[in-house]
Amino acid sequence: MIRKPLIYNYNNVLAHNVGNRTGISTEEILSYERRTKRIHESLAAEREGGTLPFYDLPEKKGDLKEIKKLGEEIKKEMGDRLENLLVIGIGGSSLGGIAVTRALCHPFYNLLPHETRKTPRIFFAENIDPDEITGLFDIIDPETTLVNVISKSGSTAEPMANFLLFQKHMIDKIGEERYKHRVIATTDPKSGTMREIANDLGLRTLKVPPGVGGRFSVLSQVGLFPAYMAGVDIDALAAGASAMVKRLNTDDLLKNPAYLNAVIHYHLHIKKGVNMAVLMPYSTALAEVAGWYRQLLAESLGKKFAQSGEIVYCGQTPIKAVGAVDQHSQIQLYREGPEDKIITILSVENFKNFLNIPSLYKEFEGISYLGGHTLNELFEAEKRATAHALVKSQRPVLEITLPEINPYTLGQLFYFYEVQTVFAGCLYNVNPLDQPGVEAGKQYTYSLLGRKGYEDVWKKEVGPEESDPTYIIR
Repeated sequence: MIRKPLIYNYNNVLAHNVGNRTGISTEEILSYERRTKRIHESLAAEREGGTLPFYDLPEKKGDLKEIKKLGEEIKKEMGDRLENLLVIGIGGSSLGGIAVTRALCHPFYNLLPHETRKTPRIFFAENIDPDEITGLFDIIDPETTLVNVISKSGSTAEPMANFLLFQKHMIDKIGEERYKHRVIATTDPKSGTMREIANDLGLRTLKVPPGVGGRFSVLSQVGLFPAYMAGVDIDALAAGASAMVKRLNTDDLLKNPAYLNAVIHYHLHIKKGVNMAVLMPYSTALAEVAGWYRQLLAESLGKKFAQSGEIVYCGQTPIKAVGAVDQHSQIQLYREGPEDKIITILSVENFKNFLNIPSLYKEFEGISYLGGHTLNELFEAEKRATAHALVKSQRPVLEITLPEINPYTLGQLFYFYEVQTVFAGCLYNVNPLDQPGVEAGKQYTYSLLGRKGYEDVWKKEVGPEESDPTYIIR
């Protein structure tokens, strides 16, 4: 396993490379130095006061021990009968686990035979699509399945609906007593509906750390338990994050890549109208890291109100793209559409495999040039060519390079983006840890389903007619 730092390259956002219209000058970057020092001092004080507990997750060795102890206990109990792990959660409760397992497991992990995997297949019941959930009923045998339900409060409708469905399905098949030994609840350590249910049923539990929101929980037991059950080296994941902790413990803007990344995105947004942030990994394995990043930015920085109460309508729109696939679906827009995007290319220095492209069809110039090269060379060439084409069109491009996709480098990347996001919240003067915009939709849902205390919310706000039928075409 390569244990090297990720590389942060901001050459191609500088004005002397992409032009003043969409770029940032070194002088403009340095103008944020004093502000950076103030924010760093403020964040250090908040961390010391315990209001930023996600900062300390990489150092929670006791959490890793609890995960491993429970995981080994389950493996001993179920042995070869442990064929499936079903993770029930939504948003931050599942996106981190999805990102880790998709990045670090075999690309067709669930299709490998059990004797090759030696670990359970992993399924995420994330959405409440009835066809998808029914499909999971069809392929998951309760006899060989462990369920990990993740809900801090136990009152979020989507995971709790799926939890109830799978509880009934499994009890009908294997009985209540055996079901209790097939469920792990990851929830608040002391209170909440899920905690009460776990206590009543006698379920084994892991904890959602107090004060850690879902989108910042990937390096906690929320994201690490599914990873461990899939065979991921969670110690190396934490070690990579710890290395980034040390790297980011400086108020020197030009030596702190997370702060610098926040400043570049903030400045281009506020001063140049670059209101979209694209994360484009040149790796299928890292595609769901872009999905995790999308929630992190959207919920943390997409705010109507500043801390002062002023209306600001803040936040860049995060976009998920994957190279080379999205060269053929999005790059046309990025190069010739509005100048409102900054593109971060997430690249990999060393892939696990090398594939030689056969030298065939030499009579056809359109493909003969590929022979004698590797697929790795083609991937690298397309990444470099795309970046250059974007820069030529005066579109700002950042590049973050992982020496290799492994737990250590992934731990660095998660922590890097979490710190960047909180620092950016300070630049925008918004609270990056709350998500008030999500609550209205929740309350309307509760009202439509008749939850006690919310019965009249929908009627008062919407009335009997949701839409004027005059403007509906059937």
